[in-house]
Amino acid sequence: MTPEPVREYAEITMSTERRQACRAAIARFREACEHEPLVVAAWLGGSFAAGRATETSDVDVYAVSDERDYGLLWSSRYTFVEAMGRSVRRDDHPNFERLGFDLVHFELDDGVSGEIAFGHTGNFLSLHGGPHEVLLDRIGLLEDVSFPLL
Repeated sequence: MTPEPVREYAEITMSTERRQACRAAIARFREACEHEPLVVAAWLGGSFAAGRATETSDVDVYAVSDERDYGLLWSSRYTFVEAMGRSVRRDDHPNFERLGFDLVHFELDDGVSGEIAFGHTGNFLSLHGGPHEVLLDRIGLLEDVSFPLL
């Protein structure tokens, strides 16, 4: 299944340079997920997926593995950050806010910042709330999925 290209965002409230940097980071994350067989699904969330991104918006992306492969996915988390760009900061948040999934906050040298949430097929519904844009779905996990606002 080939996802649609990353859509245009709220361009009126975001500079061209910032928009291009964020879109490039999202595209590189998608490519990294496509090249990593452990990832069975990936999506974009937050203000970018909702079409409400502004100059101060961060990038919220998600990667999901099969439950039995999750330890391998989490151990390779920095590969995904570095695929998005050169990181100047990475903070791990295991069991983020006791919600049952792990997260890495990142800042890149081009000013893009955000989070990558990591989960598995057994907990992916708890990773996100609100609009999303599918970046990769190898097994149909995200077909007809709606993430209720948390």
